[in-house]
Amino acid sequence: MIVMKFGGTSLADAERILAAADIVRGRMGRKPVVVVSALAGVTDLLIRAAATATGGPPEATEPILAELIRRHRWAVSGSVRSAAKRHDLDLAVDALFEDLRQRLRSVRVLGEGTPRAADGILATGEILSATIVTAVLADRGLPARALDAREIVITDERHGAASADLAEVEARAAAHVRPVVDAGEVPVLGGFYGATPDGRTTTLGRGGSDTSAALLGCALMASEIEIWTDVDGIMTADPKRVTGARTRACVSFADAAELAFYGAKVLHPASVAPAVARGIPVRVLNTWAPERPGTVVVQDAPPGAPPFAAIASRGGISLVRVSSRTLRIDAAFLAGVAAAIAEDGLPADLAAACETGVGVALPTASVTPSLVERLASRGAVTVAEGQAVVCVVGHGLAGAPETRAKALAAIARHAPEMVVLGGSTGSVAAVFPEPSVGEVLTKLHRTLFEDEEAAA
Repeated sequence: MIVMKFGGTSLADAERILAAADIVRGRMGRKPVVVVSALAGVTDLLIRAAATATGGPPEATEPILAELIRRHRWAVSGSVRSAAKRHDLDLAVDALFEDLRQRLRSVRVLGEGTPRAADGILATGEILSATIVTAVLADRGLPARALDAREIVITDERHGAASADLAEVEARAAAHVRPVVDAGEVPVLGGFYGATPDGRTTTLGRGGSDTSAALLGCALMASEIEIWTDVDGIMTADPKRVTGARTRACVSFADAAELAFYGAKVLHPASVAPAVARGIPVRVLNTWAPERPGTVVVQDAPPGAPPFAAIASRGGISLVRVSSRTLRIDAAFLAGVAAAIAEDGLPADLAAACETGVGVALPTASVTPSLVERLASRGAVTVAEGQAVVCVVGHGLAGAPETRAKALAAIARHAPEMVVLGGSTGSVAAVFPEPSVGEVLTKLHRTLFEDEEAAA
């Protein structure tokens, strides 16, 4: 058995939905369970609809609803051939939009949108998607059955960022999903949402469809979880910035997590952590090129894997330096700087200390006057905006001194503002002025990936 999750870009319109159906057809021998995201852009439209229902004029939601209806109508009309099945699907979609209208109307009457109400609204995107995909699969001759994730993905009551009860998910999957698979049918579920034990709709946060796929993969002990998206997998660098970037066949979970933190948005590693920990491979694949092997994420890098996995980057950073007035730092100074940053709940991208002070890389938007004022009570503060973090990631950095030395030397050639060897020792990150990042990425990639391969 495999779990196949199709993201929003893989279900953007009728053409992509039909392509996804063909991919499922090719996996029928592996007993697929299908998890779907909302159609591309739909979740953002639902967020806008909820916001306008809360505080906008009464007519503000109508254009948004009209766009949502148009998108789904086009998806239905272009993907279901049978007139009878298309008629039935239109009725089902109409009923879901009527439910959405009622939810938005309730928010407007109450004058506020509670997290619980927002979850009911946002889950509509995945429910619509699952309804349409099930009908398309059936129209193409595949025995598909839609299942309601609220009967299977049981969560706590943290609306907007709920956590699932894996033991309960396992029991519900055994009762509701496995019999469908055993009957030769394809279960189709919306990702991203579930329900509390008493049936109230919850959502799992951004990346929640990946979480749903991982939960089902664990619950069913699937042989593999496939994440279908719009790229070939995890690449050695952002192909939009580095022309020589290529797909990695395999990366460790730790490397995937580091890359995601520093800007690679292909996968939400935390969402698939339970599956990887159980030894279930997670493979990232391209719906536009399903014949390509993609990237498989496993617990540990296999023997012989390249020492460097990839390079990631993230802009919009400010480098904040706090210098001790005594030109020496002690435990109280470090604790004071950390407390000043933690007061706003900010995670530091990078931090480094020396004898006289501390440097911290933070998102520029979070470096507020009040934060600078708090830090200034600890020492002299300088703020350099317009920075970016570039991170080289690879398991070889942890175990081979020569690999670490090569990465550090390559970074040093470009005069970084700050360099930090990652806490896991599986990454080396540096701060550079943002305008230089494109050139830095290209040259680092050439040194660490292309030159090495040419020599081999």
